[in-house]
Amino acid sequence: MRPFIHDTVVRSTSGRPELRHVTQVHEWRIERTLDAGGLVLSIIAPGGESQSFLVAPGDAQDIGEVLRRSAAWTDRREQ
Repeated sequence: MRPFIHDTVVRSTSGRPELRHVTQVHEWRIERTLDAGGLVLSIIAPGGESQSFLVAPGDAQDIGEVLRRSAAWTDRREQ
């Protein structure tokens, strides 16, 4: 198993490889705000540290679409 915090190389939005210091996701939650102005995405690390982000509805749709495309790309690569 990988350590909770590690370095990994990603292909950045510029297309160049870049080193990132990352933490694994242990748990995540998506909750609606009471005023219906967006969603709150909470991410919890294995050590219990958490961070919450206010996400606008349009951004939430964009994130979902990118995750769907990435999952489909990964599935095709593994076949």
